[in-house]
Amino acid sequence: MITLTTATQINSVLGGNAPIDYNKLVISPFTMDAVNQTVDARVRLTSTTVPTMQPINGTLRISVPLSELIIEVQQLDFYRRIVLSGAQNTAILNQIEAAQAQIENGLVTLAVVSGTRTAGA
Repeated sequence: MITLTTATQINSVLGGNAPIDYNKLVISPFTMDAVNQTVDARVRLTSTTVPTMQPINGTLRISVPLSELIIEVQQLDFYRRIVLSGAQNTAILNQIEAAQAQIENGLVTLAVVSGTRTAGA
């Protein structure tokens, strides 16, 4: 969860002036694809001050082959594309590999899979 530094304000009354701070950003669920070197996720904005307000949903996509991160929240007419550096791509690939290693090592340790885990996709 990310608490936003400056919360997005959404009017809670149609035609009125009762803004609500949407100050919590959650990235979940997400998938990391070691073969395609991508991360896909849903993003959800909510309000901690008025938790009954409807969540605002969007998407996040990271593509190492394309060297880009895209976050989009259509309800807020928000779209941002960021070009990733080589160092950022390496860091993302390291995170994907680490997560994959933890799951695969766990399967071997629990004897769900018989074998030896090696790096790679």
